[in-house]
Amino acid sequence: MSQKSKHKSFLGISEDPSEARFIVVPAKIGGTSVGRKGAEKAPEKIISASWQLEDFDTETKTVFIQEGIATESPCRNLNQLAKKVEKIISDGKFPIVIGGEHLITHQVLKIFKKFYGSVGAIFFDAHADMFPEFDGRKIHHACALYLSLPYIDDFLCIGVRNLSPIELEEIKAKKLEERFLFFEDFFPNFLGQTPSYHLLTNKLEKIKANAIYISFDFDFVDPSAIPSLSTPEPPGFSFRETLDILKKIISFFGSRIKGADFVEFCPDKNFFAEVSAAKIISKTISYIYQFSRT
Repeated sequence: MSQKSKHKSFLGISEDPSEARFIVVPAKIGGTSVGRKGAEKAPEKIISASWQLEDFDTETKTVFIQEGIATESPCRNLNQLAKKVEKIISDGKFPIVIGGEHLITHQVLKIFKKFYGSVGAIFFDAHADMFPEFDGRKIHHACALYLSLPYIDDFLCIGVRNLSPIELEEIKAKKLEERFLFFEDFFPNFLGQTPSYHLLTNKLEKIKANAIYISFDFDFVDPSAIPSLSTPEPPGFSFRETLDILKKIISFFGSRIKGADFVEFCPDKNFFAEVSAAKIISKTISYIYQFSRT
């Protein structure tokens, strides 16, 4: 039985991990950002802000924590993260990793590849993160997708609106052009209109992997909605558009979705932004709960 408590757990719910389906893993891992520093402080701030949220979703009309939600102790390096995720998956649970920088994702996907064999990933990101190395480092948040390639059979990166010529060269060399859906692809006529999801649906249909992983970089969202970001990139998707896209993707894949991470939030004493980030995570859990049961 879950209950509200003062324990530092997501939604303020203290649950026995052995009885919970969703396991939140705070990943206090950073140090490579070329923008605002401090993403490693995000898990604590987002989790604290989540106490403002309730576990009944007025949209889905569900108490989305009925299958249980528990929060692990924080990870402070990639090895710790890998061990925790491996334990969670081997126990048949659903990992929800809260970063931290985007450099955590490839480590999680490495474990997913080991357990599930066929893995597909959906990246929500304003950046392609396709640098082979950045600032002399190969383990860097600007290399997140590039680092993940050995561990995924297919992927779709959506929302990109800042792309380096170096990244474009890598994308073309690897023949990955069709794996990207740029921000402008959702607004083919002009910005400000209702987004078009036609291309999104077509690309989702091509992903046949058994296990799907969602990696959500908060800079996918327009910085007017979530300003506390490591590398903000206007214009972006509104809060409502973000939830619509999350819902469409989760409803499409249903029970094939096996895990998710949320990265690149950078606390700056903006409580509104912290609650907004927590809300995106709670809505994701709610959608997964709803669509993995139908």
